[in-house]
Amino acid sequence: MPPSLSRRLLAAFALVCALPSYASAHTPPPRHPRLRPILELSPWVALGGGAFVVDGSSAAVFDLRLGGDATVAIGREGDTRLGPFLEAATATFASVQAVGGVELFLGAMPRPLRMFYYTGEGAFTARLGAGWAWRDHDVSEARSTPVASLTLTYGYRAPFSLREYRDELVPEDEPPAAMRYMTGARLWVGATVDLRETPGWQLSGGIEFEPVGTFRYLLGLY
Repeated sequence: MPPSLSRRLLAAFALVCALPSYASAHTPPPRHPRLRPILELSPWVALGGGAFVVDGSSAAVFDLRLGGDATVAIGREGDTRLGPFLEAATATFASVQAVGGVELFLGAMPRPLRMFYYTGEGAFTARLGAGWAWRDHDVSEARSTPVASLTLTYGYRAPFSLREYRDELVPEDEPPAAMRYMTGARLWVGATVDLRETPGWQLSGGIEFEPVGTFRYLLGLY
């Protein structure tokens, strides 16, 4: 075998042997899906209407609500969540109602759900609460009273940060964030019942939205 051919064969063999060590030295560190933050916060403004009925009398009402929740994961890799909520409401500005209670959140229904130029998820919530209503309705027997409430919502939800997405990859040792602020818009329906001997009730529905993110979208601040 000519000497030049032998040298070429030896060089090729050495190169093949060196490839595994070269590849391992330049392999990027493993990356994993970003862990969901522990706490998720979401405020809302709700607009709607319905009917208030007590002792056989009824009246149409305009419903304005301000509220917020804070939830932690209890299942489905953070898509099932539970936490407290607080809400203040007024019906046709003839009453003020304050309730608090517990909220069950079911996310990824579906995910992804693309709205408002951003990919989020469909979300269902159920809020069960109790509180007090201070009333000054024209309807007879519409007295101030303790109340119980149930509200169901469904709609769009996404992180406020437009750079954050659900399946982002990060280094393994990166801890989850303590909290994140959520935005979105949802349809809602709610029922309120008086906790007294001759109860009245109110059934209403409408749309609720997170105000800061909504105004950012309307102003084009992406």
